[in-house]
Amino acid sequence: MKHMELNKKIDLLIISILLVIIVLVSLALSLKPLIVLLMYLLSASVYLSLRERKNFKKIFWAILIFGIIFGLGFDFVVTFNKGWIVNELFFPFRLFGFYPIIDDILGFILMTLFIVVFYEHFIDDEKNKKVSKNIKWILIVSIAALSFIFAVYLINSSLLRIPYAYLMTGLMAICFPIVFGIGRQRFMIKFLKTAGFSFIVWFVLELVCLKNSGWIFPGEYVGLVNIWGLRFPLEELFFWMMWYSVTIVSYYEFFIDDKL
Repeated sequence: MKHMELNKKIDLLIISILLVIIVLVSLALSLKPLIVLLMYLLSASVYLSLRERKNFKKIFWAILIFGIIFGLGFDFVVTFNKGWIVNELFFPFRLFGFYPIIDDILGFILMTLFIVVFYEHFIDDEKNKKVSKNIKWILIVSIAALSFIFAVYLINSSLLRIPYAYLMTGLMAICFPIVFGIGRQRFMIKFLKTAGFSFIVWFVLELVCLKNSGWIFPGEYVGLVNIWGLRFPLEELFFWMMWYSVTIVSYYEFFIDDKL
């Protein structure tokens, strides 16, 4: 963002200040995770959308595929294996007695919305307004994968038991971004720019939600991070804070946007 125009610098400053304000309010009121995400991610996304019109057709497909379908499959498997558990729910309903489908999927929707809007506003230089023809492939694969996961759970749920579930599912998720970015310096620069600010957002929100006892990590991990007495897995640091935004953006570019 070195050569970012003045208006974009102002926008970045405003959503940064907004993050600080919402963090302070969240800590003071001990807000539930979904409310924290809603207050910041939605308000920042709306602000950036008002500042500059976005391609809402592409954003819609990104939310549907990556926020809802992919998010549901990934989150269901990891939650089932206790990779993370959301304690404080706004909507106290758990599918199959363990999966907080409403709170979690709304969270994935908000995160996907924020990532794509941020990317379009500050990083992307869209050349083609139309949705990519590649979308049909990711739609087919995502629906098939989600159907398979639920079928396996209903037939024999023990088959979904995965050692180090967060690590295994995270590694699968980042395979495509790595392959997609190899040899594409321009893409890597765009991805890293997106990940830079997103890392700060996810890191701060992580600490806030842990401080408010919003979620816990009772599963198997390669290691733990301890900051001010707040503990979270190394997988959370690597896959969510460092790679999550890059992963969404890479899938978005290849399957929905223009690969530019």
